[in-house]
Amino acid sequence: MSLLEEYLPQESAPDPPRCDLPVKLETRGVTPQKDQREFWHSHTIFKFAVAAKLREADREQTARTLEECHTRYSVGVCRSCHSHERYPNRCDNFFCPECQPRLSSDRRKAVEWWTREVHQPKHVVLTLKNTLDLKPGHLRELRKSFTALRRSKFARGWRGGFYSIEVTNEDHGWHLHLHAIIDANWIDAIQLSAQWARCTNQFGKIVKVKDARAKDYLAEVTKYAVKGVELAKWSKEKICEFLDAFTGIRTFGVFGTLYGARTKFREWWIQTRSLKHTCKCGCSEFIYFSESQFLAWDLQPTIQTASLPPPVEDIRQLSFA
Repeated sequence: MSLLEEYLPQESAPDPPRCDLPVKLETRGVTPQKDQREFWHSHTIFKFAVAAKLREADREQTARTLEECHTRYSVGVCRSCHSHERYPNRCDNFFCPECQPRLSSDRRKAVEWWTREVHQPKHVVLTLKNTLDLKPGHLRELRKSFTALRRSKFARGWRGGFYSIEVTNEDHGWHLHLHAIIDANWIDAIQLSAQWARCTNQFGKIVKVKDARAKDYLAEVTKYAVKGVELAKWSKEKICEFLDAFTGIRTFGVFGTLYGARTKFREWWIQTRSLKHTCKCGCSEFIYFSESQFLAWDLQPTIQTASLPPPVEDIRQLSFA
């Protein structure tokens, strides 16, 4: 199955004629094969695949929002060196494959800040048994079970932490799981598994406890609810089911001692957002244009302000007496 067949909605079409001869492709004047692979694996193709399936499901407004994302650009020109950068318009929807890299980068910055508030970090993974359908109630029950776990006698030594919720669906039902960074001296995995089963009425499945002193755990905790590449693979029914379940649901939260640090975090986040972008030359002053305005500005002739050098006479034209 080709990439387009895998990610775009299927339409009924007559079977193509069989041909036992190998197909030869024109290679002159086309993008190299390596660049083609990078293009087809970009977030853009996933975004349009999701939008196409949403249109099939009569979600016109949501599909239009995705299709218009990253289609217009503003251009910032440095006042000092006149170098320029392009900034796309963004929908910032949590399910937009093209916005997810930026959103994930923001979450990573936030998680790194919260991690500095944790002195003995432990990476805990909690999962539930797969379900055939996905409802907002499933996410509320997951968070409710995690709250019950934190308030149990077993978690008395948990000082605080933060968590994120993720979901996958690989043709075996919906698989909800929770990643948490917990400030605790020690967490016994066997006792945690037994306690998690009690808090979920035996619906809890897999439990893992990892050492979080390394930085590789950030890749797990900073992920969004679902990857764009996975979302694009799903059928239109699964995509709509996912959107209906996760829209308006918080998938990231803090608890314990970190809950009291929210004001401190908010002040840091506002200060970080207010920092001016700096050009490579060190200048932080920019002039912003739309794409058409930038094109008109860039095409304006440069006025010569420096004095012209004196003409140089050709020595071959000089005559000597």
